[in-house]
Amino acid sequence: MLRLKLLLLLMTHQMVMFSATWPAAVHRLAQEYMDLNPVKVVIGSEDLAANHDVMQIVEDLDERARYERLTAFKFSLHWLNRMGSI
Repeated sequence: MLRLKLLLLLMTHQMVMFSATWPAAVHRLAQEYMDLNPVKVVIGSEDLAANHDVMQIVEDLDERARYERLTAFKFSLHWLNRMGSI
């Protein structure tokens, strides 16, 4: 089901993938559907142990909402970085 959704969105949408872990299956999805030179942000360790305090959320947004959400996300990352939290 996920692969079908990715195929339908591939040509018309910008994609951002988040994973609490980076198992082989997620890595293969990223290689198959993402840009050839993706940005990978690692917070903490690259160990494959899942952190049960992390919640994954899928957001299906229209173009305007996507831009606003991505802008807010980048702004929050900027301030977390300036505060030394990441």
